[in-house]
Amino acid sequence: MNSLLEQLHDIEGLDPVSWWPLAIGWWVVIVIGIVIVCLIAFYVSYRLAFRRSWKNDTFQRLAQLEKNLSEETARVAVIALSEYLRRIALRRFSRKECAGLVGEAWLQWLTKHDPKKFDWEKRGALLINAPYAPLNHSISIQQIKDLIQAVRNWVR
Repeated sequence: MNSLLEQLHDIEGLDPVSWWPLAIGWWVVIVIGIVIVCLIAFYVSYRLAFRRSWKNDTFQRLAQLEKNLSEETARVAVIALSEYLRRIALRRFSRKECAGLVGEAWLQWLTKHDPKKFDWEKRGALLINAPYAPLNHSISIQQIKDLIQAVRNWVR
C-alpha cells in the first residue's frame, strides 16, 4: 500500500483567472450603466436649470396668485397679473418692441404675439380697465382664471 501512496502527487492549482479582458456581458453592463448615469445627470441638470429660470418663477407666481384668488383680492390679482405679463413680454422680446405699449395697443400686441392665439383684445380688456375701475366694481373670478391660464400658455 505504501508504494501506491508514494505514486500520488500533490494537486497543482489552476492558473489564476485574470480580470482582463472582460467578457462581452460585462461590457454590455458597463455601457448600459454609463448611459443610465448620463441620462440621470442630464435630467437632473435640466430640472435644476428650469428651477432657476424665469419661467419657473413665473409659474410659481401664477400658481400663488390663483391659489389666493377671491372676490376681495381680485383687483390686486389683476394688477399683479398685468405686471407679470409685462415682465414676461420684456423677457421674451426686446424692450424697444413692447415696453412703450399701453391700452389697446398693448392688447393688440399681445394678441399678435400669443402662440396660442388667445384673444387679448376682447378677453384681456380687464388688464387695462381693472386698475382704474371703482373699488366696488365686481370682477369675475373665472375671467381672471382664464387670463392666468392664457399667461401660462404664453410662457410655455
